[in-house]
Amino acid sequence: MLRIASALVSTAVVATGIVAVTAGTASAACPPPSPGKSYRITNKSTVSKSTNLHSDWVYDNLGGNLTYNHSKTATTSASGTWGVEAEAGVIFAKASKSFSVTVGKSWSKSSSWSYSIPARNKAGKTKVRMTMFHESKKFLATKYTYSFDARCRYHEKKVWAKWFTAPVKKDSNVWGLEWK
Repeated sequence: MLRIASALVSTAVVATGIVAVTAGTASAACPPPSPGKSYRITNKSTVSKSTNLHSDWVYDNLGGNLTYNHSKTATTSASGTWGVEAEAGVIFAKASKSFSVTVGKSWSKSSSWSYSIPARNKAGKTKVRMTMFHESKKFLATKYTYSFDARCRYHEKKVWAKWFTAPVKKDSNVWGLEWK
């Protein structure tokens, strides 16, 4: 019986030693990867951004209808890209994945439009016009650098954070009113 107990203790010591050696080797084999940079997309929302298509201004107390009938190219462009033009493509690709819809620097469409909207008065304003708005995505893009220390702990540092409003690439438009 003593021989069986001794064999069990020896096996436990040998097994524990193997585990300890394996664990030591695993932590020593964790070389920190090289530092990198990445972008994070947060504070996402859908907004309507005005395009370049609009009627002339009219006084909003006249009533009647505003009508837009024209053949032209509607366009709208992203905002927030100043100073990070070289990185805009990467940021828009990350935002497109995050929103599950393609966004980009600009959107345009050539077509003929004919719409009519009742002119409405707005308190504190004197003029109104009809404008085409295009669906856009507003988000906060944060650029950060990351690295791992000798103990394989993750560290990151914010480089900058900027607000962007980027038009979606699909046709998603609505006509509405603007006042001044």
